[in-house]
Order: sequence, then C-alpha cells, then structure tokens
Amino acid sequence: MLSTQVIDDPAALAPHLEAWDALAVAHGRPFCAPAWMLAWWREGRTGETRLRVVLVHDDGELVAVAPFFAQVGRFGLAEYRLLAAGFSHRIGVLARAGTEQAVARPLAQALETLDPPPAAVVFEGVDRDDPWPALLRAAWPGRLKPQQRRDVEMEAPWIEVGGDFDGWFARRGKGYRKQTRRADRRLTEEQVQTRVTREPAAVETLMRLHHQRWDEQGGSAVPAESGRIIAEATSALPDERIGVVLLEAPTGPIGAELALRAGDTMAFWSGGFDPAWAHVWPGNKAMLVALEQGAADGVLHGDLGGGTSEYKQRLADSDRPLLWCTLYPRGRQWPAIRLWRAPKHLRYAAREAVRRMPPTRQEQIRRLVRRAR
Repeated sequence: MLSTQVIDDPAALAPHLEAWDALAVAHGRPFCAPAWMLAWWREGRTGETRLRVVLVHDDGELVAVAPFFAQVGRFGLAEYRLLAAGFSHRIGVLARAGTEQAVARPLAQALETLDPPPAAVVFEGVDRDDPWPALLRAAWPGRLKPQQRRDVEMEAPWIEVGGDFDGWFARRGKGYRKQTRRADRRLTEEQVQTRVTREPAAVETLMRLHHQRWDEQGGSAVPAESGRIIAEATSALPDERIGVVLLEAPTGPIGAELALRAGDTMAFWSGGFDPAWAHVWPGNKAMLVALEQGAADGVLHGDLGGGTSEYKQRLADSDRPLLWCTLYPRGRQWPAIRLWRAPKHLRYAAREAVRRMPPTRQEQIRRLVRRAR
C-alpha cells in the first residue's frame, strides 16, 4: 500500500533522513544526500521559497523521495525546483530500484495538488538518462499531459576508476602520466604535503583558493554562501563521505578540492589553487589523492560534474551528460509561465549556440561573461 506525505518543515524530515540517505547511497548520488540538500536549503536558497519534499511510503517504509521546493516568482507563479538546483549537478528524484513505475503516479498526483500549484516542474542538472521527467509526465493526472521542454544538455566527464587506482592511472595517456610524475617530484622537492580533512578551516581555505584561482579569469560564479553550505553539510555527513583534500607547502596551503561520496561514486564539487603554483598541477594532484583513497575503499566511479575542460578530459574515461528540462502542466497558468520564462529559454538557446563553437572561442566568451558580472 503506497502513501504520500508532503513535508514543508525541515524539522519534520528528521525521522526520514536515514532512509533518504540510504537511497542516495544506493544510487551513488553524493549531491542527493539529505545532509547536502538541506544544508543548501538552510544557507543557499534565495527569493521567495517554500519547502515541498514529497515522500512515498510502502507500508510505512520510505521508497521514494522527490526533494522539491517552490520558487515563487512573478505573478505568483511557482516553479517547483530540486533542492540544491544551481549549486550541484546530478541531483533528482530517488526511488528504490524496481519501484519507479509504481511510485510515479502517487508522486505526480502529490505534485499536481501542491500549494502553491506548480506552473512548472524544473529538472536542473539531472543525469541525461534520468527517467523521472518522462515518468512524471506520463503519470500526471488528467487527459492533457504537461508539455516537456528540453532546455540544455551539458557534457559531464566521468571516471571509471573501478576500485583499482593504479590500473586506472596506467590507462591515462603517456604524456599525462609523465607530466603528473614530474609535477609530483616538484611537489616533493618543495616539501608539499597532502591530507584529507573536515576541519572548518579547510573549508575556508577551499573557498579562498577557489576565488584566488578564478579572480584572474574574471571571477567565479560560485555564490558567497557556498562556504556555509559546505561547512554545514560536512558537519552532518559521516567522515568517509566528504572531505577537503589540502595541499600544503611550508608557506601555507596551495591547493584544495572538495570530494563527496555516496555508495560506489565519488563526486567533485569544485576546488582551487594558488596561481603561483599552477606549474605543479595542484588541482590535479588533489583529485588524484581523493581518487586513490576512494578506490582503496571501493569507489568505482568519479563524477567530474558539468562542463568540459582540459584537466577533466585528462582524467575522464567517458561522458555522462547532464540535462536541464521542464514540465509545464496544461492549466490556467500555462500561457503566463511560458511568457514569463521566454527570456530564460532565449538564454538557454544562446548557451547551446556557444556549445557548438570551438573550445577556444567558448573560453573567450566565458571570460567575457565572468567579467561582465
């Protein structure tokens, strides 16, 4: 017997957090962990927002979580977005394997009747193969199904470390391996030490080095509250699930990378380094340290997140693209939400046009956009 429950108060989620986290672990989705998503809710949300997490129980046991919130905008129109949208990739609805078809209908029915009513249900940065946009559309109550708009697709390099770091590293390109070993020798000569830590000071160092690395390229798009989100999530997650990899020279930290884990997957959020040390690849070293430790503890996959770049391509084995798409219920709000969101759709179209340009031209445009901010 399936039943649904809508939670609008974070405190009311407490009895369900362990089962929710177990679903994130089973699916290998580090950024779907409730500790991460709710840290973002407390510290990162902006505008008029209302928590609307939909839970599905089977005879009292949690089998699905739809971690949405309502973003209320112009004309009182509400877009239902996933927690941590815009801050993390590969987020989404979670359900116990094999129950997806069964729970789609009660989830859709719950979403359709929420207050405020959904003018749009937005999936931002989900896995391209995520079945939930199509499942919810098909299960939506009524004869007219929501319009599904495919907005943007983004490359997302993926690592298959397979629990064997040495074997994986041996499969990298010869030139990359040679450069990495040369950088390691330089780091040793400079007495640079590496460690993985959860200390609050490490989060502060991560954010400082992140902005230091991007300032010379027009600035970072990472929001100012990121450090508070990460600090809260770090305090709530188990030791083995999150950590900052620090590279420290005798003169102080030179590089940092944040890595999260759920099940057999490690995901990298972001990092930074002192540009004066760029010649020794501190970002590359930090990621390799995290992967080596993770592989020794059973990590099979590494998620490098959205966007392609040279350093990601050196590490990646394949591409698992991300998708942005939206469901528009065919109610009275449909014309208004489409009109309101027309500028956003134009921006999406512009991004798609940029994606088709040569990499060097893409980087030039990104720098211009960062400087314009």
